[in-house]
Amino acid sequence: MTDLEARYGRTRSRTRREKVLGIGVGVAVLLTATLWVWWVGTDPASTQLQSRTIGHTIVDDASVEVVFEVSVAEGTPVECAVQALNPAYSVVGWVQLELPAADAFTSTHVVQVRTSELATTGLVSECWVS
Repeated sequence: MTDLEARYGRTRSRTRREKVLGIGVGVAVLLTATLWVWWVGTDPASTQLQSRTIGHTIVDDASVEVVFEVSVAEGTPVECAVQALNPAYSVVGWVQLELPAADAFTSTHVVQVRTSELATTGLVSECWVS
C-alpha cells in the first residue's frame, strides 16, 4: 500500500458492466451524430440558394443601381431584398423584388434603389425561395 492509498483510500475500480455500458452509450451517440450529419447533408428537399453582389453605381443623390446574381435550381422563383447604405452603414434605401423562375442555374439582375440621401454602396441583402 502506498502513502497516497493509506491517506486517501483506494478508488473503486470500474466493473465490467459499467465499462460495457459506457462503451455502448458512446457508440450510440457517435452513430446518432453520424446519421444526423448524413441526413442533413443529403436532404433532397433543401434548395441551394446563393446570392452575390457584383457591383453598384451611384446614379445620383437619390438612387443607386445594384447588379447582382442569384444561383438557384432552374425553375425556382426567388425574392430578394436589395439595400443602399450611407458612409455610416445605415440603410438609406431598400427594395424587395420578386424574380421569376430562370432557365439557368445562375441569373444576373440589375435593380435601381431609390435612396433618402446620398448612398455610398448598394448590395443584395438577402434572397429566399418564394
